[in-house]
Amino acid sequence: MTRAAYRYVDWSLGTDPEQPLQRRIECASCSAASGDSPGQLGPEQWALRHAAATGHRDFQEIAVAYLRATPAVEDA
Repeated sequence: MTRAAYRYVDWSLGTDPEQPLQRRIECASCSAASGDSPGQLGPEQWALRHAAATGHRDFQEIAVAYLRATPAVEDA
């Protein structure tokens, strides 16, 4: 018979520093969308140009954040 000792630790969830937040804006009137961008300026500029060119005024923003679970650090 094999015996095992289990140790439970607390975990925390936070953003993955190696993966930047990705943003995209999509037109709610048609299937057009900005490209994915780690910043907000590019997608916003695309939406304003799209609105000026088409008259479409409704958009949705999609933001994707990558998360990482890490065990809590033990106190010494």
